[in-house]
Amino acid sequence: MKSKIMRIVARLTVVATIVSSLMGFSPASAATLTTAKDTLTREAISTTADHTVVFTLPTGVDFDSTTNTDILRVQFPSGFTLGGTWQTADFTFNDGTAHTVEAVAQGAGTIDCTVSTAQNVCVAVDTTNRIFSIKPAATYTASATAATITFKIFGTTTTGTGTLTNPGTAGNQALTYASCDETASCTTSFTSVHSTTVTVPIVDSDQVTVTASVAASLTFDLDTALTDTESAAPYSVPLGALTTGAVANSGTSINSIWVDVSTNAGGGVVVTVQNANGANGLVSTSTPADNINNAAATMAAGTENYGLCVISNTATTGTLNKGASYASGTCAADTQTNAVKALSSSTPDAILSSSGPLSGGRGRISVNAAISATTSAHSDYTDVLTFIATSTF
Repeated sequence: MKSKIMRIVARLTVVATIVSSLMGFSPASAATLTTAKDTLTREAISTTADHTVVFTLPTGVDFDSTTNTDILRVQFPSGFTLGGTWQTADFTFNDGTAHTVEAVAQGAGTIDCTVSTAQNVCVAVDTTNRIFSIKPAATYTASATAATITFKIFGTTTTGTGTLTNPGTAGNQALTYASCDETASCTTSFTSVHSTTVTVPIVDSDQVTVTASVAASLTFDLDTALTDTESAAPYSVPLGALTTGAVANSGTSINSIWVDVSTNAGGGVVVTVQNANGANGLVSTSTPADNINNAAATMAAGTENYGLCVISNTATTGTLNKGASYASGTCAADTQTNAVKALSSSTPDAILSSSGPLSGGRGRISVNAAISATTSAHSDYTDVLTFIATSTF
């Protein structure tokens, strides 16, 4: 009887061992990856695009290398085309923490890559089956469970030469996201444990061209007045009776020439001036041989000369500049020592300008004249100044 009892116990022990072994095997249960999406930078047919792939791991599932190395993968359907050479800069990876993509392996059927630095990942690119596999380092710290994964693929050569081109035919395309979780063969044959599909639309065109036109604009006006005010043609600057004791110039009792100019021209505007008499300046109408000459010089009482200078140059928007010839020297209202510039009857000279669009440009120009003791007496000294505004569009 004792022997029989012992045999029964032995058999029970064997059964218990088998049950224990069965209970110790706990394969990962399949679950769906959630909140999955792919955001493309372009959805037009036959166009390269960047892809921002996002999905969330199932509850209780993390991404790590503990026990077995987990692999994440993104597979594109046959309509998509891979090209070029993929580089580490063509990818970013974040599982709640940004991780460096250390290495990339690519080729027909390639699903494994080598990564050695802690916390880094590598990417394997199967160029035949359009699969991107993400592998963590052996010392990788596990992500949080149910972590949200963000994997960006730069497929437009903005960072490297790898390209991912949309299908050439419009229609919905199904991408597969999968996780090989806690399976020994993840790096060799990839067993999909958790997965999902996302749909992206590929359209004939994803861009709308909006057009408009802006008419070329140039506003130009002259005024002659004592103060900054509008006046009507004909425009004139009466200098009055000239004496050797003072320089006559624009100010409180002699009109200034005011220039209004605005333009939307990208190349700006130039206002030029030329006179009727050139270096002869103010010429007697009755006796053309007599004149008050014009030359670039500093005005002085008793020294014959006549000319212009720019008192002020302002603008509401943009910059109104003095012309190169007028950019130096003193120029003010009612000033005896203004530096005037030479005038030409044949070659217009820039007196005001802008290098770009201009609004509310306003220039004030001073007219100056002085005589010597030998300047011939006449009441009809005259010059005609012609101002021209030209914009470059």
